[in-house]
Parts: sequence; structure tokens; C-alpha cells
Amino acid sequence: MTKHCCFILHDGFSLITLAAITDAFFVANWQAGKSLYAWDTVSANGGKVLAFGNHAINTDPLETVSARKMDIVFAVASFDPHGLANAPGVGGFLRAAHRFGARVVGLETGGVAMARAGLLTGREAAIHWANRDGFEEDFPDIRLSEASVNRAGRCLTCAGGASAIDLALQLIEEDAGAALARTVQIHLLYQQGHPETADSLKPGESALVTQAIALMTRHINDPIALPDLAELLGTSQRTLERHFQKGTGHSPQAHYLALRLTRAQNLLQQTTLSIGEIAVETGFDSLPAFSRAYRRQFQVSPSQDRKQTTTASVPRLYV
Repeated sequence: MTKHCCFILHDGFSLITLAAITDAFFVANWQAGKSLYAWDTVSANGGKVLAFGNHAINTDPLETVSARKMDIVFAVASFDPHGLANAPGVGGFLRAAHRFGARVVGLETGGVAMARAGLLTGREAAIHWANRDGFEEDFPDIRLSEASVNRAGRCLTCAGGASAIDLALQLIEEDAGAALARTVQIHLLYQQGHPETADSLKPGESALVTQAIALMTRHINDPIALPDLAELLGTSQRTLERHFQKGTGHSPQAHYLALRLTRAQNLLQQTTLSIGEIAVETGFDSLPAFSRAYRRQFQVSPSQDRKQTTTASVPRLYV
């Protein structure tokens, strides 16, 4: 089901923090092929709200959204956290949303509004480092976390900046699973993630799996048969299959094919190479075989997938 969210903004907020969350949610929707997240951008009175770089964001009045219908509410502030905390209706809205079951999130210094609303009393919270002294003075009964993202029940706080991506990935994993969160992380190039590197899977998968993926990646245009791949890795085919199933949830053959077809899609959308040339580049012996595999993976033919847009078929590394 779609998670309904709202971002409550106040003048002087951080645009990059807001963008980190909304971009991650957009990519999650795009990769999932459905609306996992929908959001409204609001402020106490509506109208334009200025980020600290003087970028204006149009907002609706807070009264136009229902606290009862929210799944996640974000209090977003940076340079004037008390301005947000004291803005008409904000504290009441945060309390109501939490009472109705929403997760309430303080971004950067948005935790001040949560604290003022009484949601963090006796709990731990994260706040931007520049505001720790003032927060400790104003809210001595709230412990400050050393972590950049902190969770206390359905109350989450985030110190802002790049750590907002960590927060977004945590929310996506809770709502839609670790695989989608990892895919979003890779798409955003967060922590140097990249879908064609041997370390693009989560830590904890065996060295055998990462070594196999490295070999696969180097042999996209001349695929190695699975028995030969196992022999090159000094193991048996059965062992390789077992490690892949445990570490990735699918077979080595399926992962190898996904790597090849993802490269094929990149070449289709990003170059002027012919479909026949791309089939050869990705290790297919015939154009019909390539077209069948491509349609199974992306639900469209190669000829229908030559533009890189948000409405094109979604590149999927993981099967």
C-alpha cells in the first residue's frame, strides 16, 4: 500500500536534506513500478518557503492535510528550529499524527519541534551537531545520540545532510524490504555503490559470490558456462549455486543473465548501437534469443526501449 507522507517546512530549512528523502522515495517508486510513497509539502500557513540557499519551495497550508491519514510526517528545519516548533498547528499535528500511528521524523533540527511537542521526552534523539548545545540546554530530559540517525519507537530523528539518505534507506527497507533499499542505494551512488562492481551486494554474502560476480562482470560479451565458472573459482557447481541462493536469493544463472541484460538496456538507451550489435556485445548468439530474454526481463522488446526516461522499463540488477 502507498505510504502517505508530508514534509512540514520552515524558512531556512536544508534543501539537500529534503531532496535526499524525496529522491530516494522517487527511486523506490520507480524501481518498484508502483507508488510506494506519495507526499505533500506543507508549511504552517502555506505559500513559498525559502531554503537556506534561497531556493523557494511552494507549500500547501498544514490544515489541508489530515494527520489521521499520514503514515510518515517529517518536521524539516535547519536555521530556525524554534520557528518551526512554535508555528501555528505544528505541535498539535505532530502529536495527532503520532497518536494515529504515523512515524514522526525530525530532519536536521526538526527534532526540536518533536521535542517541543512532547514526543521525545525520556527518549534519545539525533540533532545536527551545531545545535547540540542548545538542544541539551532546552531539553535536558532527552538524551542526544552520537549516531546521525536515531529511532525511538515511531519517533525518528536525523542530523541532516548525507545522513538523510541513511534515514530514507532505513524507511524503505522497513516498508519494502532490504533488496529494494539496496537497489535505491546503488542508484543514488551512495557509499560508492555501483551495479557492476563485485562488491555491489550486501556484506555477509560469501567471498565466493563476490568473486563469481566479478568474473561474470568481466565476461558479459563472452559468458562463461556455469560448470566452467565453478571450475575457475575452484569449487563445484552445486556449492556455487548454494552460496548464491543463500546470499542473493536466486541462482547464479539468473544473476548472470540480469547483469547481461542490464548492460544491454544501458547500451540501448545510451548509445546508437544497433540491436544486433548490442546482442553480440552482451553475449547472445542470435537476435531472436536476445529479444526473447529482453522481453522476459523488461516486458518490452529491445526496439521499444531506446530512450532513458523515468517512464521507460526499469533496469533491474536483482532478479
